[in-house]
Amino acid sequence: MAISFDLSQARRVAAAASHYYEQATEPLYLDRVLTHHDLIYLREGAWAITEGETEYPLERDDVLLLTAGHHHYTRLPCKPGTRTFCIHISCERGDRPDNPRALRLPTRLSARSAPEVRRYFEEIVSVYWSDRPHKEARLSALVNLLILSLGDAAEADGGDLAGRIVALINAEPHRTLRVSEAAEALHVSVRTVENAMNRAVGQSFAKYQMNRKLEMAARQIELEPDVRLAEIAATLGFCDEFHLSKAFKRKYGAPPSQYRRRNDQ
Repeated sequence: MAISFDLSQARRVAAAASHYYEQATEPLYLDRVLTHHDLIYLREGAWAITEGETEYPLERDDVLLLTAGHHHYTRLPCKPGTRTFCIHISCERGDRPDNPRALRLPTRLSARSAPEVRRYFEEIVSVYWSDRPHKEARLSALVNLLILSLGDAAEADGGDLAGRIVALINAEPHRTLRVSEAAEALHVSVRTVENAMNRAVGQSFAKYQMNRKLEMAARQIELEPDVRLAEIAATLGFCDEFHLSKAFKRKYGAPPSQYRRRNDQ
């Protein structure tokens, strides 16, 4: 099954909470038909929740998106120590599969490689129970950001490993990631990371990361000709400006100082 969200609509959050089940629940703990969409993030433990006749087993970092108006229930107890986030959001008129503006997502997906999904769940729960100004507007914006992040997670879950690797590199240019760190973050092997990069971009993980840093350095020199090279080196995770200049010359055939003068002409 799938669920559709019209992102042009403002969302209302009807309920948001974090739950801890120290003991196993009763088998029929959930048995309901809601007028709201129900978004569940499994933080720890294990559970199986059924929508209609389809049972969805959930493990850590799984997200379940239950559609308003459908019957949701449990046949089995949850595992003791299970923790969840649960958010009820409004069902809008445009939440239809035939709406071209709607983002269509699978009912269950993994957010293991998308830590921002958990952060949005946490923040929505926090804001919901706060007295912050413009609370409803904040919640509506956070829900749309959550839905967009779930869309990204669904695409990644569908197999775009190279895209996820590139996103990791682009997200933290100040760091020099080891391939083992990328593999651990994405829950795959080092060999899988290297194979994915060679197939997608024809370069090893380390070479692609270095080229991306140097492209960022060149772009910053073009946009900010007065910026100090030491500052660029620090921003992009180089030991110092000497190491940046040496790598830059290998790629562009000239050190940053000549590259800067050439672009000034």
